[in-house]
Amino acid sequence: MVSSGTVSNDLGILRTSFSSYQSSISDLSSVWKGDSYNNLVTQSEQFVSEYKSAIEKQMNAFASACASYAEYVQTKSALASARAAYAQAEAEKNTGLMSSYSAQIAELSSKLERLKAEIEASLAEASSPAFAAPTTASYNGITATSLAASSPVAVQKAIDTALGLAADDTHGYSQKTRWGNPNYDCSSFVITCWDSAGTGVKDAGATYTGNMKRAFLSTGLFEWIPGTLKAEDLQPGDVLLNQKVHTEMYIGDGKMVGAHGDFDGSNGDGNGRELSVCKYSGSWEGVLRYIGPSTTATTVSL
Repeated sequence: MVSSGTVSNDLGILRTSFSSYQSSISDLSSVWKGDSYNNLVTQSEQFVSEYKSAIEKQMNAFASACASYAEYVQTKSALASARAAYAQAEAEKNTGLMSSYSAQIAELSSKLERLKAEIEASLAEASSPAFAAPTTASYNGITATSLAASSPVAVQKAIDTALGLAADDTHGYSQKTRWGNPNYDCSSFVITCWDSAGTGVKDAGATYTGNMKRAFLSTGLFEWIPGTLKAEDLQPGDVLLNQKVHTEMYIGDGKMVGAHGDFDGSNGDGNGRELSVCKYSGSWEGVLRYIGPSTTATTVSL
C-alpha cells in the first residue's frame, strides 16, 4: 500500500511543478505583451489554480485513505488477538475474562466497520474526476458547454445549473417559495446558480439583490464592473445587477437567463416564461464578473 508520506512527497513535487509553470508564463512578459498575452496569462492562471486545487483534493483524500488503512490493519490484528483470547477464556470457563473480551471484540468490530467506510469514502473522493464532467443541461437546445466552452469550470457549472433550472418547469417564480421549494425569484435564482459552482456566495451572505454585490465581492472571486455594458463587452456568467430592482445572468450569444415573474399564481412554470432564457436587455448598475481565486479582485467602494 502506498503510504501517506509518499503521497505528501508527490504533492510537494506537484506544487513545485505548478510554481515552475506559473513562473514560465510570467517570464513571457519580458518578450511579449498585448491582449493575446494577457488572455494567455489569465487562462493559464485559472487553469493552474483550478487544476491544482482539484488534484490536491484528490491526493489528500488518497493520503487519508492510506492512513485509515494502516489503522484498519492494526485494528484487524487486535480483533484477531481478542477473539483468540476469548476462545481461551471460554475453554477455561472464565466468565469474567469472557465478558471482558466480548466487550473488546464488539468495540474492535465496530471500529473496523467504521474504518472500512472511511477508506471507501476517501477512495471514492480520490478517484472522482478532477474537473466537473461536461455539462449536459439544455434549454431549448442551448447548452452551457456551447456558451462557455472557453470559460473557467465554475462559470460553466453556474450556467449549466441555470439552464437546468430554466428547463425544469416544476420551478417557477415566487418570492414566498424562492429557494427551490419549488420556486425562485430573480436573486435566489442567480445566487443558487453561482453557489452551485462552489463559490460560497450563500455563506458570504448573499440573500437578495440588495446584498449580492457585497457578498459576491467578499468571496474574492468576483470583480465589480459598473454601468450597463454592451453585449459584446459581457462574458458568460456575468451577473447583471440592479440592487434595487432585478438581477439576471448573462450566458453569452446575446442572451441572459433569470427568474422574470409569476404569471399564473401557481407553483411551477406554466407558460415557460417565469424562469427562462431571453435576449439581453435592461438597465444595470453594473456587472459582477467571476475572476477566480488566482486573480485579485478589483477594490471598490461597497
